Amino acid sequence: MKTLFSILLLATLVSAAAAPLTFDEALALASAQHPRLLALDAHTAAAEARVEQAGYRPNPTLNVTLENFAGTGATRGAEALEGTVEIAQLIERGDKRARRTAVAGQDRTIAAAEAAVLRADLLGATARAYVAAGAATRRAALADEFVALARTTLAEAEARHAAGDASATEPARARAFLITAQAEAVRLAAAVQLAQATLAAQWGEAATEVAANGALHLPEVPPAAVAWLARIEAHPRLALAQAHIAGGRATLDLERANATSDVSVSGGLRHLRNGSDTALVAGVSLPLPVRHRNQGAIRAARQSLAGAEFEAAATARELRSEAIAAAGELAAAHHAAVQLRRDALPALASATALLHRAYAAGQATQTEILDAERTHHALRRDLLDQEIAYASALVRAEALADPTFPLTRLLLATP
Repeated sequence: MKTLFSILLLATLVSAAAAPLTFDEALALASAQHPRLLALDAHTAAAEARVEQAGYRPNPTLNVTLENFAGTGATRGAEALEGTVEIAQLIERGDKRARRTAVAGQDRTIAAAEAAVLRADLLGATARAYVAAGAATRRAALADEFVALARTTLAEAEARHAAGDASATEPARARAFLITAQAEAVRLAAAVQLAQATLAAQWGEAATEVAANGALHLPEVPPAAVAWLARIEAHPRLALAQAHIAGGRATLDLERANATSDVSVSGGLRHLRNGSDTALVAGVSLPLPVRHRNQGAIRAARQSLAGAEFEAAATARELRSEAIAAAGELAAAHHAAVQLRRDALPALASATALLHRAYAAGQATQTEILDAERTHHALRRDLLDQEIAYASALVRAEALADPTFPLTRLLLATP
C-alpha cells in the first residue's frame, strides 16, 4: 500500500515538474522516498516479529540414549543393548514468558518511536532546506534588480556623456557599478543552485526550483515563546525517551524473573537388557543457584533504567532550551524586519528619490547617486535577511512544537 502511495505521489509531482516545488510537495517527497525511513519501517517489522517469538513456550526435547553395545565380552555387538527414549520439557518459572514478551513489546514501541523521531527530524531538515532555497532565490532576485538598475544608470551616464552634459568619468563609474552588481548576482545565482541541490538531496534528486515568488510578509505580532513551550511535551524525542524508560523497566522485571530457576521434567520408556521388557522412566532437574542469582544482570538493568531516566530529563531540558532560543531569534528578527520595513526603508527610498531629482537638475553628483543606490540596496538586502532569519527561526520552533508547520505554510503562502 505504501509503495502504491509513493508511486502515485511521484506521478503527481512529475506531471507538475515544470512548476516550482511547493513547501507541501517538498515535505511529501522527503517522507515518501528517504531510505532511512524505509530502513526504520523494516526495523519496526523485525521488532514485531520478535514480539511474536517471545510469546512462544520453550520447545520440548527428545532424548535417545543407547547403552551396552559395541563393547567387549558380554557387551560385544548389540546382544546387551539397552535403550531409553525420553521427552523433556523446560517449565519456565517466575512468569518469564510474559516478561520476555513485555520486553519485546517495548522494543517494538522504541522502534516506532525512533521512526517518529527520524520522520520529525527529516521533515525539519527538509523545511529548513526549503526555506534556505527560497531565501537564496529571493536574494538572487534582489541582486538581479540591482543589476537592472546598474544597467539603467550606465545607459543614462553614456547618454549624458554623448550629449556633452557629463565627463567620461561618469560612464566609467557607472560601468564599474554594473560590473560589481553583476559579480554579486553571479555569486548569488550559484548559491541558488547549491541550495536547490541541498533541498533535492533530501529525496535523492537533482536540483529543484522552489516556489519563492514575492516577499515574505511577516505577521503583525510574532508567536510567543509560551506557545512553543506548551507543545514541547508532544515532541517525538520525549516519546522515545519515555519508551526507553518503559523498556528499561521491562528488562529489569525480566532479569528479576531470570533469577528464578526453571524446572526441566522428562519421561519416557526404557528397553531392558533381558528380553523385550520395557519400563517407564521419569526425571526432574533443577539448577542449583549456588554461584549466582543473576544479580549482575539485575544490577545492570537497574543502572540502564536510571540512565534512561536521566536521558529523558536531559532531552526535555534540551528541547526547552532549543525552543526558547528559536523563539528569541524569532522575536528579534521580527522586530528588526518591522523597523526596517516600516521606518528605515520608506525614509531611505524617499531620500533616494529626492537625490535623483536633484541629479536630474544638476544639483547632485553621480557619485552621490551611486552611493545612495548602494545604500538603498544594502538596506533592502538587510530587510530580506531579517525576514529570512524570521522564517528560519519559525521553522526551527515549529519543528520542535508542531512538525506540521502551520505558521510556516502560512508565511510561505502569503501572496
